Amino acid sequence: MQKIIKFFIIMIVGTCFAHLSFAQGDHKPQTPQDWVLSKNYLASCLLFKNTEIRENIFSDPAIQALLVSRAERYAGAQECEDLACFLAAFKWSDAEMESLHEFMAKRFDSDKELQGLVQTALITSGAYGSATQSDPKAYFVKAIKQDMRYTNYVIDVYAGGAKPNYPRIDSISFDTSKKPYLGLLQDVRQDVLKDSPTPHQAAFMTILTAVRLLEVNERMDAAQLEPIMEGENSKALTAIKTTNFQDYPYSLLLVLGAGPSKYDQPISPGGMLRARMAARAYFDGQAPFIVLSGGRVHPYKTPYIEAIEMKRYLIENLLVPQEAIILDPHARHTTTNLRNTARIMFRYGFPQDQFAMVTSSKVHIDAVVGMADRCIKELGYVPYELGKRMSDVVLEFKPKVESMTIDPDEPLDP
Repeated sequence: MQKIIKFFIIMIVGTCFAHLSFAQGDHKPQTPQDWVLSKNYLASCLLFKNTEIRENIFSDPAIQALLVSRAERYAGAQECEDLACFLAAFKWSDAEMESLHEFMAKRFDSDKELQGLVQTALITSGAYGSATQSDPKAYFVKAIKQDMRYTNYVIDVYAGGAKPNYPRIDSISFDTSKKPYLGLLQDVRQDVLKDSPTPHQAAFMTILTAVRLLEVNERMDAAQLEPIMEGENSKALTAIKTTNFQDYPYSLLLVLGAGPSKYDQPISPGGMLRARMAARAYFDGQAPFIVLSGGRVHPYKTPYIEAIEMKRYLIENLLVPQEAIILDPHARHTTTNLRNTARIMFRYGFPQDQFAMVTSSKVHIDAVVGMADRCIKELGYVPYELGKRMSDVVLEFKPKVESMTIDPDEPLDP
């Protein structure tokens, strides 16, 4: 079992962003839409960005009738006079999903280019878990099913006003009962139709609708600061390559966020104090890098990214060098603070046999100690292995490969 896990880690690190670089770097994300698609719906994104494979698959006569019907229903939303009509037009129906799943499974058996794409860019990402890795066809079909189901979920939440997992911070921006709102949905429909001019592109109408709804709701958080490895984290990434981690007790120090309670407050008092704890540990030589984890979360629709504000505080007030700071500007919960840092450790080349440390308030670290059940409930897995509790406010952890798995019902930070 240990050999299998090590092999999987090597694949993840070796492919270095198969999850986010599409087919072997041929279609690197260029726009916020690319980033949101690749992080949330990687399998569909790989097909969407690979024009040749996409056209070959969706020009197949075996699926044409379904796609024509899908396009007609979508275009027919021009006549919609209520919200339910728009939702029915925007989403995949259960029958369409079942038919498309069956078609994709059959197509996989005979399509060598599709098989190659799945092997080189999908399975190696670990984005849909590792349980069915030995069966590429099953892995691909599972991924497509997940993508279709959860694009429907985004439409329910960000067009229909259904409650997301955390309504206080993630809910829809509009009053769906107001008549002008239906005009906005008509505009979304028109925009997606313009981006889907050919029949085979009807396969992507729902996914484009989901992304457009995230955009008009100002919920493109999954794309913020990307490409971060070439931007905010580039100096740290360079420094990692020349760091002798054996000189330090820990590979990195993760600082958990403390969201402000006031709309116009860039950083909370708790955030300042946690940043000070991190700076002390850094200058004491406990770890060569500090990970600041926290997105644009509290309060509702705040303009501030917590990790950015803590970085500014560390550099300007505490003189921590920029190359020692790594940002995770996406996490919205304690579970994803740990998960996203685990992903960083794999992707950035941190040693996997060395513990990292996480620091926060005593109450927060208490919560992390007992957080496994919450992780399983919300993520479907535990993305870390805990070590010793070094003090009230410091805890050891290591990353687990399960952390690479997409959380499909959290589109702002999947």
